[in-house]
Amino acid sequence: MLRIPDQPGLRVGVTGRRRVPRETGRTEAPKLRRAGSKQVLGWKETVVLSTLGSISLMAKLDTGARTSALHAVNILYVKHRSAIWVEFDLPDVDQSKRHRFRLPLAENRAIKSSIGTSQIRPVVVLDLVLGGQAWSTEVTLTDRSDMELPMLVGRSALKGRFIVDPSRTRLAGHTAAEPTPDPAQRATTTKRKSTDLRRSR
Repeated sequence: MLRIPDQPGLRVGVTGRRRVPRETGRTEAPKLRRAGSKQVLGWKETVVLSTLGSISLMAKLDTGARTSALHAVNILYVKHRSAIWVEFDLPDVDQSKRHRFRLPLAENRAIKSSIGTSQIRPVVVLDLVLGGQAWSTEVTLTDRSDMELPMLVGRSALKGRFIVDPSRTRLAGHTAAEPTPDPAQRATTTKRKSTDLRRSR
């Protein structure tokens, strides 16, 4: 078992004459904006991490970063099933408790920060749900405790799916986060969870 060396974090009413119906207690999902075939999202949106037990968190959508990144602490490399896996804690937003996860290590990758420093980070593959779409993408693990948001979604994950409006936030809303179920994809995801993920409480 090898502990990854600690690395410093970065600091860083009325609608014309149309009659408005009475409140019924039900909240309708927001109508998602589109630009051609692509969906328009704000720079800050709710992301669901299906691989990690459908944890929901707020993420920054950053087209200036190529690779996505997730806040993780207590990162360890471990040998599991004749392969190298990575264990990490994902703290809650209020920092009151942490969740421990173990996932296969895709690779170690050198990532250059916005201030030009390079950092070696473990890379894992996560299933994301964002704006009604679900897909898998590579995500690096790093301590983002000094950042405003626990996750960054880079352009590799956004490419071909979304256009980011930097002047807006939460265009997808909260109720639009879950995608339309796809039986084939759901079966594949369920099988992957049962074989590749062990969550310890």
